[in-house]
Amino acid sequence: MTTSLRRFQLRERTAAAHAMVDAAIGDFTSLDNYRRYLTSLYRFRAPLEADLSADWSAVLGRWRPAAVADELRLDMIDLGVEPPTLERRGTPIGACDLLGTLYVLEGSSLGAQLLYKRARELGLSANHGARHLARQCARLKDWRAFLDILEADGQFDIEAATLASLSTFAAAASAFGARA
Repeated sequence: MTTSLRRFQLRERTAAAHAMVDAAIGDFTSLDNYRRYLTSLYRFRAPLEADLSADWSAVLGRWRPAAVADELRLDMIDLGVEPPTLERRGTPIGACDLLGTLYVLEGSSLGAQLLYKRARELGLSANHGARHLARQCARLKDWRAFLDILEADGQFDIEAATLASLSTFAAAASAFGARA
């Protein structure tokens, strides 16, 4: 794996938006808090994942992003949560939009490590209530592969990727009820 300078540029440019989402997610110290987390995350991820189902092999090669909406839905069913009505976000229109969006989605596998630990403390597991987190935790090598793709893209535009990342963080913040 190469050291991704683009990753660090995106991290620096989106730090405030990322912090807002982290604060909105907060700590889930009860099953009720966790249920709210599941609903909010599903509201954010499911439509976005559907929008990203286009063929992006020209940009991504054989690599594919993590899709966890199905696991989220099962986690919600485990905990008696009715999945919310979803609103489509709109498919990214260019490679840099895609890479900026995936920077946020794939990067969440890092945060999933901590969230999965918290979920296990609530008695949840990879088989009940925390499937989506377990799946994300198992994809750390895919995060590294994504960083290689990010760094290798010959048409990369940091401004376009930053705007897409910020838009993705804003959609997550909105789903979690955060206000700028």
